[in-house]
Amino acid sequence: MRVYSTRFDKAKRILVSEEVDALLLLNPKNIYYLTGFCSHSWDIPSAVIFTGENDVTLTVSRIELDKAAESSWINDVRCYYPFPLKIDDKNEKVDSIIDSIGAIIDEKGLSEKVIGIELSQLPVFTFESLKKKLPKVGFKDVSKNIWEMRMYKDITEIENVQKAIEIAEKGLRTAIEIISPGTTEIQVAVEVESALRRAGSQRASSESVVVSGAKSAYPYATAGNKKIEENELVLINVSASYNEYCANVTRTIFTGSPHKKHKEIFEAVKQALNNALQYAKPDVPLGQLDAVARRAIKEKGYEPFFIHPLGHGIGLEQREPPIVSLNNTEKIKEGLILNLEPAIYIPEFGGVRIEETILITEEGNQVLNKLPVETM
Repeated sequence: MRVYSTRFDKAKRILVSEEVDALLLLNPKNIYYLTGFCSHSWDIPSAVIFTGENDVTLTVSRIELDKAAESSWINDVRCYYPFPLKIDDKNEKVDSIIDSIGAIIDEKGLSEKVIGIELSQLPVFTFESLKKKLPKVGFKDVSKNIWEMRMYKDITEIENVQKAIEIAEKGLRTAIEIISPGTTEIQVAVEVESALRRAGSQRASSESVVVSGAKSAYPYATAGNKKIEENELVLINVSASYNEYCANVTRTIFTGSPHKKHKEIFEAVKQALNNALQYAKPDVPLGQLDAVARRAIKEKGYEPFFIHPLGHGIGLEQREPPIVSLNNTEKIKEGLILNLEPAIYIPEFGGVRIEETILITEEGNQVLNKLPVETM
């Protein structure tokens, strides 16, 4: 309960700083952050209405009422009925999440107040329906504030991410052990995903990526029926989740004896990561963190082939703010968990990516991974 009390204090500060009378949250991850209940369905949504002083109401579909009541610490849990359930009752009430929100807003005396919402994460149809249902409510976008609320992790979140990384690395070790010439990418991916489940992953926050040869130059390629061959790069990206918190780990291996260019690319990416690890600490601008990593790749002549930002936050979602990119002037702060993923992708040759997760501490950073980076 203490962890939720701290999170509610963060939410209260949003009410004050943004001068809103309540928060209305529909993003499942934001709801989980504040209540402990997580729905995995956008098509049958849930919502939280928060007005401060522990006045919070959770509304869910009847389908999820029992789960919500059991998993959440919220006392005021309501439900709506999106589908008829009684064969002979033609007058049975069927309503929607919008109807339920509207009734709660009216009940709390908020129908002519200002309400903060996560506009950047709301479907247009949902927002238009809210405005139609509550024509006198002033809606204010507090998306940035909500992200900032979740950006700096508490001890429970850190432990969950650490456990998710441990699970993901078990999957990655499985891949490294079984990869050999003649096995297909999809065969390896299947074994990885089985290992993740056995290790305790709730679900993959994204599919396991096992791509070899020239395909490894595509950052978002997927495992296919291609056979892994002797003397080629194999890029492995593994995702896992634990208590809803995500992990994403990438390593690149070589089947056989790497050529000079393979080694050079790998060393450039590894040096980029090392530069970032040495530089990542509070008060350093995120753009500078990207720059010091990118410089190592530029010095080897491969700058045109590092085609995405250095990294991003991770937590309840696989990719969260902040983005570690050259144009981000925001400063690093204690409590951030960042995924750093320097890479070089050369078309028709192959790609190398190494991905590590770090926790920003008071004095610097702590690498949360245990799996060695050195794979060649």
